[in-house]
Amino acid sequence: MSNQYDHYQEAQGLITMLRDSQLNDQADSLQTAMDDGSTGNEIFMALRWNIEKLISEKQCTDIALAKAKRLWEELNKALK
Repeated sequence: MSNQYDHYQEAQGLITMLRDSQLNDQADSLQTAMDDGSTGNEIFMALRWNIEKLISEKQCTDIALAKAKRLWEELNKALK
């Protein structure tokens, strides 16, 4: 079993949390980043931009905010 962080699975989980909290615009932005990206780097950069915005707005639940912060950190590690 791999302990590797699955950025896409975690992003999908965050999208689900946002939809459950009726934050559909934020969820749509993340989904669009994943759907419209051509390359992994392009997707990661779009996710980072949208997650940074989500974190700064602080409109989501504490659990979703923690998940967003973790995903932000892991995306930064992957892009180094």
